[in-house]
Amino acid sequence: MIRNGLSRLKAETLYSITVLLTAWLVTAVLFIDPAVGVKYFSIIMFIPALIAVGFRKFLLKERVTGNNKGNLKALLFGIGYPIGLVLLCAVVSQLLGIGTFKFDELPDTGGIIKMVIMIIVNLFAVLGEEYGWRGYLLPKLTVQHGKIKATLIVGAVWALYHVPAVFLLAQATGMSHPLLLCAIQACVVFTVNFAFSYCYYLSGSLVPVLFFHSVWNVVNTAVLGDIYTNQQGIVGGRLILINGEGLLGLVIGGLMIIWFVRRLQRGN
Repeated sequence: MIRNGLSRLKAETLYSITVLLTAWLVTAVLFIDPAVGVKYFSIIMFIPALIAVGFRKFLLKERVTGNNKGNLKALLFGIGYPIGLVLLCAVVSQLLGIGTFKFDELPDTGGIIKMVIMIIVNLFAVLGEEYGWRGYLLPKLTVQHGKIKATLIVGAVWALYHVPAVFLLAQATGMSHPLLLCAIQACVVFTVNFAFSYCYYLSGSLVPVLFFHSVWNVVNTAVLGDIYTNQQGIVGGRLILINGEGLLGLVIGGLMIIWFVRRLQRGN
């Protein structure tokens, strides 16, 4: 029950504004020195969760309950979809002639094991975002607005949250067209958010979504490069075009929205 007569809608709105302003302020402070910003920008990943915990404990005075286990379908989707999307981007980049496979950089067994370990370790880092977006904001908005509108709102907030960091990182690491990259990445976040929501709604658990986010971060950067640090991956090319958070990711992820909307309308 919300105290002081604050409605749920106002609580979610206040949460979104608080997260955005805090993340933008922290990003601005970090990038006073670009070298510091590049090294420590990932700090902002913990802001959504910390503020969500604060809202639940001090503002809403609510006890966190829910399904923490997930189910096999949700987990398989959370692992398989990001891998499939990245590989599809890689293949399409080859067909279009804008990407080049560097076969000498394909991981061996040791490299694959290292990637799996990175995915598991990275679960803690992505919890900083996912507890806020899918653990707090999405469920509450769903009660008020239904799955589609809740997904749209979370996607917009999540996209805006990334904007300053992506722009300043692009400038600091020498990426070309930082404003364009920033706009494309924000749109990608908005589109892929439909897949994240679908993954969450399959079980109502954060576990599959955590794997989704972690797999995406590790596999996308390994295969298609890292737009945050301007590093090439196994597939070489202009990151703004071939990356999963670049133009190819935007087009493919955008096309998939139709399928996800239909599934959410049917109740998964």
